[in-house]
Order: sequence, then structure tokens, then C-alpha cells
Amino acid sequence: MNEYTKRQSRNKIIRATSQNLDLVTFWKEASDALSSAVPSYLSPCWFTLDPTSLLVTSHYQTEIPELPTEWLAHEYYTDDFHKIVDIARSEQGSSTLHEATGGNPSRSVTWNEYMRPYGAGQELLIALRTRAGHNWGILGLYREPNRPLFDTDEIQFLRELSPYLAEGARHGLLLGEATDP
Repeated sequence: MNEYTKRQSRNKIIRATSQNLDLVTFWKEASDALSSAVPSYLSPCWFTLDPTSLLVTSHYQTEIPELPTEWLAHEYYTDDFHKIVDIARSEQGSSTLHEATGGNPSRSVTWNEYMRPYGAGQELLIALRTRAGHNWGILGLYREPNRPLFDTDEIQFLRELSPYLAEGARHGLLLGEATDP
């Protein structure tokens, strides 16, 4: 990833954050901005979280418009690797499934039941935290099998964008409640 592409992506996201967009429009803008900087399979998967309970409150991804209810039940009731709440609570605020499984994602029930059937071989989750440390969401990026793993530069870049993405989500949620409670 070159510096020009990173700068362009960062600037687009910062602009979108300041435009007071509704949540779906913000996610679309952010997805478009990230696509050239951090290549991934399908489009980014966006989750909003209640910052207090860390429960998933919404999901947005163009190719999978509605998450299966079993997935949410699995997320909260099944012991597995790479859980949203664990990443949201972690100091680092990011993780790959390969890291969490010691390089063997097939050890994960989530990978076997919900990722592999959709053609994903990798998962990267980034907590969307404001500068004050409040988690407003999670960004999930995926890659096909046999593609390069998400690297340190890409992960660090996304962690730097996290506060802007968190603010965009927060503003989008507040705007949505103000216009259509």
C-alpha cells in the first residue's frame, strides 16, 4: 500500500465523518474509501455496537444484507476464537483470525460455518473506538484463501482510522434517531 493511496483513503473517510451522513451512507463512503487502500474479498462488513454492553446493534454489508440469526447466537453463546466482544475489549483493538487460531483458521467454528461457505479464507476485525475509548462498532475485512495475509501496515493504517470510523458511526446513529427514531 503506497502513501498516496493511504492519504487519499484517509482524507475521504475524514471528509465523510464531517458530513453528518446517515449510517448506511457513511458505511458506503467508508467502504469505497477503503477498497483501494486495503484490498479485501467482498465488501467490508460493518457492525455497530452499543458502547456500554458491546452488543451488536446493526450490520451492513452489500453482499450479505442480513446476518443469519444463528450467527448472532453463535457470537454470544458459543466459545470460539476471534469474537467481536473480545476484540472490542482488547487493548490492541484489532486481530486476525490467523493470529487467534495460531495460523489454522479451521480450528474456528465461525470460520467453518459462516466464513468458508462464503469463500473467505481470512478475517481481520478492527474495533471502531473514539479517541475517548468508546466502542461504536467493528469493521470486518475478509480475503480469499491463498491471498496474502493482512499485514502489519494495513492493520496499523486501519487502527489509525478507527477513531474517524467510530465518530462516523456514532454520528450516523444519532442522525438516524433524530430523523427516524
